[in-house]
Amino acid sequence: SYGFTLYNGDPDQKITMTSFPFDWMEASYQYVDLNNALYSDNPTFSGYQSLKDKSFDAKFLASKEKRYLPQIAVGFRDFAGSGLFTGEYIVASKFYKNIDFSIGMGWGTLSRNKVKNPFTVFSDNFEKRTLNIDTQGGELSPGKYFSGQAGLFGGAEIFLPNLKGARLKIEYD
Repeated sequence: SYGFTLYNGDPDQKITMTSFPFDWMEASYQYVDLNNALYSDNPTFSGYQSLKDKSFDAKFLASKEKRYLPQIAVGFRDFAGSGLFTGEYIVASKFYKNIDFSIGMGWGTLSRNKVKNPFTVFSDNFEKRTLNIDTQGGELSPGKYFSGQAGLFGGAEIFLPNLKGARLKIEYD
């Protein structure tokens, strides 16, 4: 399957192309125009040109849902980009009756509610998130993945019976 999204908001406009090449993988490419920032640190060079950024996202299915166990997925946002939108997450989903429940933990731009990183029990390297600021993007930075403070998110998607596929979604992030 393939998807194409156009988003026109403020301060950004975004084009996203998403592909599901396998039942265990989702991949996206995004091109963003940020109208609240200049193209360059040098206003003379930028003129009226706004900042542009591209990013690559990927999500992988780690385990399928079982009778008593949730489905687990691991995702990477802007994993080889400039780092403006970078973030990683682990999410668990479980379908019960007509409700699909999800709960997860995110890092990077997904860590707004500042939860202590549970991976610090394995290594102090997960304590702080170091960013490679000397880059033009397109570089992998695995040393920062799943590091720094984390954030919790979750939601429920309720499939409403007899309403032709209508759903109610409730989210917290």
